[in-house]
Amino acid sequence: MRDKLLFLLKYYLFWIVFSWVAKVVFLIYQYKETATLTGHDYMMIFAKGFRMDLSFGGYVILLSCVLMAIGVFLSAKILKRIFSCLTLLLLVVSSLIIVGDLELFKNWGYHMDATPLFYLKTPGEAMASTPTGLILLLLLLYAVMVAVFYAIYRRWVAKTFRTDRREALWHGVVYLILGGVAFIPVRGGFNVAPMNVSFVFFNNKNMYANQAAVNPVWNFLYEVMHIDKVKGNYAFMPEDKAQQLVDSVYVETGDYPKVLKTDKPNVVVLLLETFTLNAWDAMPNLQAIAKEGIFFSNIYATGNRSDRGILGVISGFPAYPNASMLKYPNKTYEQPRFPLNFEVEGYSTRFYYAGDLNFGGFRSYVTMSFQGTVTEDDFSGEAIENRFKWGVHDGYMLDRLYEDLRIAQVPFMYMAFTMSSHEPFIVPMETKIPGDDSGSKLKNAIAYTDQCLGEFFEKCKKSGLWDNTLFVLVADHGTRHVGNLQPHLPEAYRIPMIFTGGAMNVQDSVVNTLGSQTDMVATLFAQLGMNAEAFHYSKNLLNPTAKPFAFYSFTNAAAVVTNNGAYIYDLKTKKPIGPNTNPQDGELLKAYLQVVDRDFKK
Repeated sequence: MRDKLLFLLKYYLFWIVFSWVAKVVFLIYQYKETATLTGHDYMMIFAKGFRMDLSFGGYVILLSCVLMAIGVFLSAKILKRIFSCLTLLLLVVSSLIIVGDLELFKNWGYHMDATPLFYLKTPGEAMASTPTGLILLLLLLYAVMVAVFYAIYRRWVAKTFRTDRREALWHGVVYLILGGVAFIPVRGGFNVAPMNVSFVFFNNKNMYANQAAVNPVWNFLYEVMHIDKVKGNYAFMPEDKAQQLVDSVYVETGDYPKVLKTDKPNVVVLLLETFTLNAWDAMPNLQAIAKEGIFFSNIYATGNRSDRGILGVISGFPAYPNASMLKYPNKTYEQPRFPLNFEVEGYSTRFYYAGDLNFGGFRSYVTMSFQGTVTEDDFSGEAIENRFKWGVHDGYMLDRLYEDLRIAQVPFMYMAFTMSSHEPFIVPMETKIPGDDSGSKLKNAIAYTDQCLGEFFEKCKKSGLWDNTLFVLVADHGTRHVGNLQPHLPEAYRIPMIFTGGAMNVQDSVVNTLGSQTDMVATLFAQLGMNAEAFHYSKNLLNPTAKPFAFYSFTNAAAVVTNNGAYIYDLKTKKPIGPNTNPQDGELLKAYLQVVDRDFKK
């Protein structure tokens, strides 16, 4: 058995080395982009990419352990031949992905996804724009990679495999246990978030540096496995008609009130986990702080997950029904991101998330959007001792935010994402709202974060931070748990949004205009004299001519909310759900879906 275990170890290292060589080849092939990298970038490409390389190798070892377990019933000679065939097959497929990715990346600017699969029926047309000489060169490189690494396997790895004895049956159990252990590198460790492309991102300026750290084979297989989530076909009408209908709800004219005392205040944006408006009674401090500014009372989240909410707030992009754009860095990179606009205006920017930034693809998105980040890795002592499943509780995170704001370079735009009101709803506070149901537990967790926010704002006022700062508070999404709502109902998506702080020149004001969390950007930018044209799905809620409108989506369904109510459309049955069957709202929803689908897939 010892020789088989040594074989598995060498086999794992073999695929890690294969991944490293692939990175070197990639860097050489993309030499023009590689020339922009620093020494630190080179180091981080291999260091950050190592976990994804381990994950790729882990998949191979997982399969190998299963074969080893089956192999106790076979002769060692046959098992060795099986591994030889498997290795050759994996090298043929992996090398094809790596070599094909070289030229595709050069043209696309991102790693190969499932798109080439759509061209298999017409390979001639797909290759028509590629010079014959280049094709031959890539084929030669492909053949060399397969031949060289197969030779390495035969001479270094396979020789460990003894063929003169049959194994005991109980060895099969050992191999299955080892296969279970292989799940650890496969999912990227013991984090809450499983391995995703976001794990390897480290550079907030150079997208190429991040892409160079990606394992192209792992990335391609991930894309293929998730291809069904982005195959939705929402073509309901001619493209120009769909665009015209969508544009019609973002037409604004005339003047709007200025609600700030200064043109360039400091800005703090607080994204609040699951702060549903249905739990408004659990937020006395938010209610009080809203009276010191503007409360937007008729706002809807664009989706029902955090990865949709953060995209809706930062990029003003609506939630796609069946897939999260944050899982596709090449797509989010093309989207506008409001912190970059602040950076252009001379603001320092930073993002606070006291948990695992790899969750939901956050790392890539946040790294590309902010100058700096603070995560759970930046906390110690009591904060870590009292952490919960998702990370450090909001009280500690807000304390850190406050201390950093006191010494921050001005003007600043800092954004923080709370998390204590995420399930399992266990907070370091005596229970204020009793109950064993999910709704009561959530409201109690919200009450904890609300208490922490009250203490945070009190310190900001006493220290003077309040005076020249605009605080923007908005939830990432609502929930069906408070009130036991059906997931398609609009009440499950209603969230609070507040503009407050010493920079405001209005108080105790309520804006009832129907809107979305995607409208936060245009509303904020209008007050700061910044251009929001790039945020196509965002409107200025303080403009009296803004159209009352919101869009939300969830798995296999989507809705628009107008003055007629919510028009909800089941994407499977192709039929509306609920009382609003207004044909104009139906046309608007289909147009909106069609345009969002087009922009998502671009």
